[in-house]
Amino acid sequence: MKKFIFDVETTGFYPLSDRIICISLMECDSDISISFYGENEFEILSQFINAIKSSDELIGFNNDNFDIPFIVKRCLINGVNIGKLLKMHLIDLRKIINCYQLNYNEYEKGKLSDWAPICNHIITTENGEKMKEFYLAKDWEKIKSHCEEDVIITTALYKRCKFCGLI
Repeated sequence: MKKFIFDVETTGFYPLSDRIICISLMECDSDISISFYGENEFEILSQFINAIKSSDELIGFNNDNFDIPFIVKRCLINGVNIGKLLKMHLIDLRKIINCYQLNYNEYEKGKLSDWAPICNHIITTENGEKMKEFYLAKDWEKIKSHCEEDVIITTALYKRCKFCGLI
């Protein structure tokens, strides 16, 4: 079964007015990430959907609440066929860590960056809240680096969850 870890960077939180500026992917059994980024959101989405078509599972952090709904709405706006995205097995590590399958607590939050030190990762890129600023400055390297770092942290967290029997 092919599994991908992924992360999305956007210009804000509202998919009707904000946009996707980067999506990064990494196969679970690999250290190599691939990123789709730039001005052309249609291309970013099309490349992402094409890249995951051979996958059975997509793993992220807060992806059920944010990334997947944002992607779906932006695909609809851009006229991109989502393929089998919603038919894949989707794993949201935030839900697993917060034990949402046992008791949903809407106040239980937590950011991916909170888990970085537990996974022995020192964050080297700017906070995700700066993505719009980087987008306006067309600083694609900072956007891509941040997205790829989030994928690295998510991969480490996934492996930790697997080791501890949470997955």
